[in-house]
Parts: sequence; C-alpha cells; structure tokens
Amino acid sequence: MELAMDEKVFGCKFGYGFLKEINKRYSVERGGMQLKLGVGAIVSNLLLSDVDTLFEVLLIANMTEKPRMTVKFLEDYVEQNGTKNLFEEVIDELKKSEYTGMMTSKMLEEAQA
Repeated sequence: MELAMDEKVFGCKFGYGFLKEINKRYSVERGGMQLKLGVGAIVSNLLLSDVDTLFEVLLIANMTEKPRMTVKFLEDYVEQNGTKNLFEEVIDELKKSEYTGMMTSKMLEEAQA
C-alpha cells in the first residue's frame, strides 16, 4: 500500500514485522500466559473509525520502509483527502496480508452478523 501527496510517496507493509509490533503493543498477561491481541484490537478500533489507531497502524506499517512517514504527513493527508477511504484501504490491506488476513476476515464477518 502507498500513500502519496505533494510528490511524497510512502510505502506501508502489513507483513510479519507489522504483526510482531502490533502484538507487542497490544498484548496482556493473564495467568502467566501472554495473550496477543494486536490484530483484534486494531481491527475493532478501525471499524469504530478511530483515527488515532488509523495513524498508529499506518506508522507501524511504514516502519520498515523508506522514506519514513510522519504524523504531520498523515494529518495533512487526512485534511486533504478525509479518512473514509483511508480506513477502507487499510482494512483491505489487512485482509490481503498473509499475517493478518484470516483474523481480519473473521472479525469483519462477526461485525456484520
């Protein structure tokens, strides 16, 4: 996935590195066991149109890419383009990824039920 504006282009990858970082940020320990809630938490928040989560997901997906995306770029991008299509695009990318696709699809099915 790429975000482009004013001749700036930023790549975002939703691969294994993305999954590890999301799980690291969104995990809890229960009874000595580490519960990795990353994909579930971000998909839930994205479905609720949480812009803070949207920015966090895009910044993490860009962590392994060059050039590095900034919050300022995302703010400007949203001001110019809005968020509706961006939420849809990120959810589509999460569905396509081998690392997040199955769980994302299951959560979307449950949300529609």
